[in-house]
Formats: sequence, C-alpha cells, structure tokens
Amino acid sequence: MKKLSAFMLSGTLIACTTQADTTLSFSADFKIALPPQVFAGATVFAADELSVKTASGQLFSGKVLSAESEQLPADFDMQLYPQYVLKIKTVSGLSAQNAQLFSNTADEINYSFDLSDVSTEQLQGATLYSLCKAQRCLAYVVKHHTTEYILTVYANGMSKAEFIGLVKAGLQ
Repeated sequence: MKKLSAFMLSGTLIACTTQADTTLSFSADFKIALPPQVFAGATVFAADELSVKTASGQLFSGKVLSAESEQLPADFDMQLYPQYVLKIKTVSGLSAQNAQLFSNTADEINYSFDLSDVSTEQLQGATLYSLCKAQRCLAYVVKHHTTEYILTVYANGMSKAEFIGLVKAGLQ
C-alpha cells in the first residue's frame, strides 16, 4: 500500500508542476492559447492589437475585424473578407468603393507578405487563411458560425511552420 501511495503522490506532483498555456483573448469568439515558452521573458501589450513580444524579439499579435472596423457596409459578410483581400475571390460585383478598398488592401498585403504564398486550411469549425514572406506572417481565422467578425493574426520573426503551428495548436 505504501508503494501505491508514493506512486500516486509523484503523479500528482508532476501534474501540478506542468505549466499551462496562456490564452490571448481577442474576443468572446476568438482566443489563442500560447505555450509557456513563448511567454518566458515576454512583454504583453495592447495598442491597436493584443501583442506578445518574446524575449528573443519575435512578435505575435492579433485583433478582431468587423465590417465597421474595416469601413464596410454593416451587412457585409466578414467570412468573405479574406477571400477578397487575398485575391481568392474577385471583387467584381462589389460596389466601386468596396472593390477599390479590397484592391488597395490586397496590394498592401502582397507587398508585405506575398499573395502567391496564400494557404487555405479547413479546421474544426473554422477556415485558416495564411501567408508569409521571409519571417513575417499573416493569417485570417474565419469561424463558420459567425459572419460579423474574423480574427487577423500577425507575426514577425517566425517561420511559417512556427507561426501556423502556434495558431492551429492554440486556436480555441
């Protein structure tokens, strides 16, 4: 019996010392949990976005986008936003003003991140659009159950594999 108790106690201590991920909550619908090593010596701050700057200088940040924040009509389906700004879907059929807005945004994204690198991945309950250029990455997370909001996530100083790994593993 003493051996069993000692074994159970050691298992409990191991479980108690395991560090949990820390969750960045961008909104009620969009959260990303990041592993403890990201936060070791990191600075968390909010300006226009909620951001984490790691001790090694990597930056991970994100914010929720809405039709209002992007100066689009109130009834705009935000699930379509990444498709327009990443040139997956053509802007024909949109008003001239909205078409110009999406074209300008796509040009900026192409300059910074390279639209030829766009990846689309279906996740549990969401679609992930991502692209990277050098050590800068951008992603859009579109949850299937909401048309009003999407999450945009940005990283600087990370490889595409590291960035996508953090987003996919931490998405809640």
